[in-house]
Amino acid sequence: MRAVDGWDMRQWRWQSHSEHLPRERPGPDKQMANNRASDPTILAVLPVGEDRRALEETLEGAGCRLQFVRSLQEVQAALGECAVAVVISDTGLPGGHGWKDVLAVLQSLPCPPPLIVADRLADERLWAEVLNLGGYDLLTKPLQPAELRHTVHMARRWAGELGEPADAAPKALKSEAAGL
Repeated sequence: MRAVDGWDMRQWRWQSHSEHLPRERPGPDKQMANNRASDPTILAVLPVGEDRRALEETLEGAGCRLQFVRSLQEVQAALGECAVAVVISDTGLPGGHGWKDVLAVLQSLPCPPPLIVADRLADERLWAEVLNLGGYDLLTKPLQPAELRHTVHMARRWAGELGEPADAAPKALKSEAAGL
């Protein structure tokens, strides 16, 4: 289900008519910049080493290339270098920046990749804030392998990266909708 009366259930925000137009994917010139055009890039904005190791171990062999960055400036540079399928960001970044700053950078793009936020103290308030502002989902740290794989897969599917139907709402939304 894409939208009901203009309300996008995946991002919980009002959709204008221009947002219902087909999304443009970055051209081949951007994809060739990463030397592995067939593997989409998962951009991970995770300053903590243990989170990086967990992400590498979990997504190894998942058909994606991981690129790690530590700051908002590195996010901006990475977005200009390669086609990014999904962004995973910690809530707090060096320099006083956070996931909202990453989201603002992504939303300035013509075809923004979905943002998955990760936090140790993830709660319903933060989850609602992430979804209301346009993020894709919130994960609790330490990252759980099955949940991480599922969320990244569904975010890629939602973005049209996998060529599958784009009815991939975060699982919590689906379970709430099923209970109605």
